[in-house]
Amino acid sequence: MKNEIQVIAERDGVILRQVRQEDMSRMDEITVICYTPIFESYVSMLGEECYEVVRHDPELTWEERKTGQNHRLYSQHPDWLWVLEEQGEVFGFVTFYLFPQQGYGHIDNNGVHPDRAGQGWGKFMYQHVLDYFRKQGLRYAHVDTGLDPAHIPARKAYESVGFDRQVPNVEYWQDLAQHNPGSVPE
Repeated sequence: MKNEIQVIAERDGVILRQVRQEDMSRMDEITVICYTPIFESYVSMLGEECYEVVRHDPELTWEERKTGQNHRLYSQHPDWLWVLEEQGEVFGFVTFYLFPQQGYGHIDNNGVHPDRAGQGWGKFMYQHVLDYFRKQGLRYAHVDTGLDPAHIPARKAYESVGFDRQVPNVEYWQDLAQHNPGSVPE
């Protein structure tokens, strides 16, 4: 039945369940709250001027791009978005993708409202997503995150549920107008 929402897990009066359409606006709010420090960190590293030039979908704000990712996933796979709810109030979410042909699942956008941060809710969600991956017969789980200070809580939470293999990555950008070491020999 399409209207029936599956409860995934429960802890201390909080349920982890599949998202409903009416949850999406609250999920948008939490996404913006949780990703604002990450966005600010990214812009500070890249520089405002460079960010404005190279950002994806320049007609959209970063908030529209980030929340749009969740809406697109919901339109295709609503069962791949889960929320934390207590007494009718959504305060956290996790989204994921399944790649059964390659044998892995990917944890994507996720967040817990700062009022509930540090209480183990991220770990709770990830543990259940990883269990779901196992039940789907997947062998591996993947998540990516930044190495900047804004991502420290995410890295700690991922490590707490067993993510133990890292592939460090660095993005380099250059302002060509400020760096002109001379012409390239022909």
